[in-house]
Formats: sequence, C-alpha cells, structure tokens
Amino acid sequence: MTLLPSSAGGDDDNRTPPPSLDSQPITSSSSSTSIPPGPVKLTAKSCLYELCAQSHWNRPVFDCCNQQGPGNQRSFTYKASIEMKEGSESTLAIECIGKPQFSKKTAADSAAEGILWYLVHLGYPKTPNRRKK
Repeated sequence: MTLLPSSAGGDDDNRTPPPSLDSQPITSSSSSTSIPPGPVKLTAKSCLYELCAQSHWNRPVFDCCNQQGPGNQRSFTYKASIEMKEGSESTLAIECIGKPQFSKKTAADSAAEGILWYLVHLGYPKTPNRRKK
C-alpha cells in the first residue's frame, strides 16, 4: 500500500487506498474463448417436465396437499405424481410428497426431487438429454 505525503503534517485522513480488484474487468487470455452470461439452473420441476415429455409420458401433476401455520409463516406441502406408460398395456404411477416449505414453488420442487430420485434409482436419467438431433 502506497501512502501519499500528507499536507497537514501527520494527518492520516489523506491516505489513498489501493485500486480495488472489483473495479477491474476480467479478461480472457485467449480471444476465441467466450464466457457465457451465466449458468442456467434447471429446477427439479422443470427437469421432471422435460423428462416426461422426452419419454412420452403424461405431464406431472402437482397438488398442494397441506397448508400449515399462520398467514405470515405458512408452510406448504406438495404432492407430485406421474404416470409412466411402459409398452402398450402396463402403466406405472409414481406419487411423492415433498417436504414442507415456506413457498409453493420450493414445495413443488421438493416433491419433484423425490420423483426424480426414485426415477434415477429405477435407471432413468435425472436430467434430460440436451443434444440436438
């Protein structure tokens, strides 16, 4: 850290701080590499919708099965269910009740995570294949 001479003779209020690292732009060492604007985060609910569409199953159904607490601290519990058609005659139905959450969106995601966990253990991919055909 470099200190500039004080004009008042010993006054410490005239120090100049070093330049901040936050104010300098981050540059790439090679000009051909481009940094994406930000990561795309898929929620468990959107992954489940895409997996069902990719596998030609019915869309998942999300139902609020429980609400508890006063209005300012209400918790929601959601149930997610899907129907998987395997072949022409067999149908498998999966239902999962998520953990209570303080928002409806995270409660639905919790239920979707449970179904995705079960599907992974059955051998299905957790995230849909994103390659273009």
